[in-house]
Amino acid sequence: MPLCPNCGVELAAEAKTCPLCGASMKTGQASQGPEHFLDPEDKEKLTIEERRTIGWEVLTVSSGIAAVVVSAVNLIDTRSLTWALYPLASLATLWLLISIPLKFRNRPPLAIFIALAAVPLFLISLNLIEGPLGWSIRIAVPIALMVEASAGAAVLAVAKAKRKGPNVLAFGLLAASASCIGIESTISTQVFGFVTLTWSAIVASALVPVSGFLLYLHHRVSKRANLRKLFRL
Repeated sequence: MPLCPNCGVELAAEAKTCPLCGASMKTGQASQGPEHFLDPEDKEKLTIEERRTIGWEVLTVSSGIAAVVVSAVNLIDTRSLTWALYPLASLATLWLLISIPLKFRNRPPLAIFIALAAVPLFLISLNLIEGPLGWSIRIAVPIALMVEASAGAAVLAVAKAKRKGPNVLAFGLLAASASCIGIESTISTQVFGFVTLTWSAIVASALVPVSGFLLYLHHRVSKRANLRKLFRL
């Protein structure tokens, strides 16, 4: 039996064109239909950007399905959206945070803005579900912003450091100290009407000296000596 000169499939003797790829038996060229036979195992490699797009689409579809299911269960149970608002707010925040490296990786300013706004917006949404704005504006959002500012300062300091070593841990400990002081300051202001530091001062008094020692190791000792040899590790 004759074979198609384009894709190699067996043809009837009287066939003028290939029923699979549409190639003409006279010219060996495809007249209409697919230009070549696609082998299922012949897969094109996806680019990184295409993989991110597919991942974001999967995330969006799965989040949407979860949101619809949760809402439907709540509506069937109580005929109104009540408890479902909490997982819906959580799903929206999670979708937003995961979308940052998938969709906004090439736009750092927008990615940073979304990352910083996601948690405060989540806290505000939880407060709105319960009733008028109160605790989120007075306590939760200020604490979230302080923690984000401390963590952001530490990340920026690490990024600008020419060498990375013990200084990375030092910056992290300083950020933790600043966060603890900010948290207690915010809470004490709302409870007592003035700033009073107790446990956060203890935490800071323990972490700040350790941070200073790590910075000393990084800038003065680790330049000239191998830390493994220094501590006989």
